[in-house]
Amino acid sequence: MPTIPAASAVALPASDAVPCTPDPLYDPAGVRHLFDRMARSYDRMNVMLSLGFSVLWRHRLLRLVPATGSPRRVLDLMSGRGETWATIERRLPQARITALDFSDEMLAQAQRRNLGRFAGRVRLRREDALEQTTPSGSVDIVVSAYGLKTFDARQLERLAAEVARTLRPGGSFAFVDVTEPACGPLRVAYRSYLRWIVPLAGLLLLSDPTEYRMLHRYLAGFGDGSRAVAAFRAEPGLEVEVRRYFFGCAMSISGRRLGTDEEEARSSAAVRILEG
Repeated sequence: MPTIPAASAVALPASDAVPCTPDPLYDPAGVRHLFDRMARSYDRMNVMLSLGFSVLWRHRLLRLVPATGSPRRVLDLMSGRGETWATIERRLPQARITALDFSDEMLAQAQRRNLGRFAGRVRLRREDALEQTTPSGSVDIVVSAYGLKTFDARQLERLAAEVARTLRPGGSFAFVDVTEPACGPLRVAYRSYLRWIVPLAGLLLLSDPTEYRMLHRYLAGFGDGSRAVAAFRAEPGLEVEVRRYFFGCAMSISGRRLGTDEEEARSSAAVRILEG
């Protein structure tokens, strides 16, 4: 099996230090270890986590980026086992896909898929989406499915900044993730489903149910996804649209990278509003 290159560690400047103690739930090392343990059964469990809609929502995700038969450089962040690649290629037949994930076991599963179904044409990189080595302005499209909930608010701001940095002006992005429904009775039912039924299914799939209870904790922390929406809307280089699916059980964040003139015009307008 070909070796997947690993990125070198990137030190954060002192000015980026988080002023308060981070929640250990979002510690990258812990998240990586969790997905390493879940890698073998994650395809099936993602279907259960999304009430069976995960495949449909992946298709919705790719419909948020413009279809074309021309070559496109696509960056798949938090790519997991590569479940989104077939949908990318149906939407963008000439896509040149680069897939990033920091879980060794997820990447091992993805590489098997890459060699077995994609003739090795997907480029895999072992990298944290927040500390990636993708050159600035080098990507036409950024996509990601079901990874937003594993970030806290500060990490989501960094993710939005990385999307803006790596996209070329006019480039598109789209993210999708499960969320908690706004309707009270439906939210209670969904929480119970995630807390009890999903871990039981994990046990039946010969996995540790504790791992799948962690997904309940991430979803409870993510809530309706408002912190992700706020992070992307606060990034000045991005134009953002938000859509919700199936009574609020999922959400997409999509849009495009503004050109330099558009970004400057937006900044000028914001200054005028503040001055007024």
